[in-house]
Amino acid sequence: MLLKLSDQNISACILKSDNYPPKRLFEVRDVNIAGLVLLVWPSGAMTFCLRYRNREGRAKKFTIGRYGSITVSKARELAKEQLGRVASGIDVQLQKKLTKLEARGMARSSVRYFVDNKYKSWIVSERKTGAAILKRLEANFGQWFDKPKQEITPWLLTSWRSARIKSGTKPATVNRDINALKAMLSKAVEWGDLDVNPLANLKPLKVDKVGVVRYLSPVEEDSLRKGLVVRQEVQRQARRQHNKWLVQRNVVPRPEPTGRFTDYLMPMVLVALNTGLRRGELFNLRFEDINFQQAFLSVLGPTSKSGSTRHVPLNTEAKDVLQTWCDEQCLDQKGLVFRSPVTGVRLDNIRKSWAALIELCGIKKFRFHDLRHSFASKLVMKGADIYVVKELLGHSSIETTQRYAHLAPEHKAKTVELLNG
Repeated sequence: MLLKLSDQNISACILKSDNYPPKRLFEVRDVNIAGLVLLVWPSGAMTFCLRYRNREGRAKKFTIGRYGSITVSKARELAKEQLGRVASGIDVQLQKKLTKLEARGMARSSVRYFVDNKYKSWIVSERKTGAAILKRLEANFGQWFDKPKQEITPWLLTSWRSARIKSGTKPATVNRDINALKAMLSKAVEWGDLDVNPLANLKPLKVDKVGVVRYLSPVEEDSLRKGLVVRQEVQRQARRQHNKWLVQRNVVPRPEPTGRFTDYLMPMVLVALNTGLRRGELFNLRFEDINFQQAFLSVLGPTSKSGSTRHVPLNTEAKDVLQTWCDEQCLDQKGLVFRSPVTGVRLDNIRKSWAALIELCGIKKFRFHDLRHSFASKLVMKGADIYVVKELLGHSSIETTQRYAHLAPEHKAKTVELLNG
């Protein structure tokens, strides 16, 4: 069908015809520009195309755009432009296809494609902190995810690192961020998606490996223990007041805690102080992991940071606390020891209750993890062997445990006393 393509003619001859939409695809050829056609589809859609022959004389079709998205005049303008390129010997459709393939190849080589199609599923299934690692990567390096992996160069990271340090970020934090990216690129090399890791030779920033270990002083520990007791009494009083309010409104009162513990926080803190367990290890602790008869608990490999199982002895206080807590919770000899009071399943954080407790006790800049430091520090200061402390903490390297070595002053004191001889 020949037609002078215009909005008026398209409306009159196609859109208002009895055969629209057509049962089969047909095309309308423009009478003014050779090769410019309008394809009319059974769906009702219409597309501008350019029909031409390449140097070998083969018929080709180049799609210009959909009618409605571009105007007739714009379609003519684009058709003339492509015809000029065809006249100069360019196969415009082949070039368009090659450009798409190149773009697709670029997309497949990008960091984002690798993360979304390979790394994400692996890291989440193989690493306990997989979701957190992905979040760290996206937050710090998301602006580079559309780059090819090989373009993540040491210079790019060095510039980023300098900016982070100037903003006040600690070197250890910057190193952890970069290590997450390096580990991802190493997996790309291992899986054949990258020839070499471009960051393999990037040296980490120097950090103080010993640093300042925050642990409880005797006065602070006493305040913490007293604060735990006060917190529980406040909870009991609050429950009594609430029940009184409910009774006045003819509502069944809630059960009042009558045992030693009102909730998970006090037993969890006391166990951490006496075992050095990490917060996540306490969250994952199960009744089956505790041997009350032989007085030890087991941190199983899948739930430990190192991936190795370790057995932690229970001193008198830790055993008594765990036994009392388990008895009061009526645990049926299996399941999680510390459960969410809201959902009844695994706890995922105790930020609010911990922050409120520390504020109540008047203790400054003290994290829950610092209970672990307090456990190790007290042992070292009382003469415990550093290698035994390493085993109790579950450190994979003695270098990590060495941060507590300076707390054994008699060791250095005996050394400098040699000068007196």
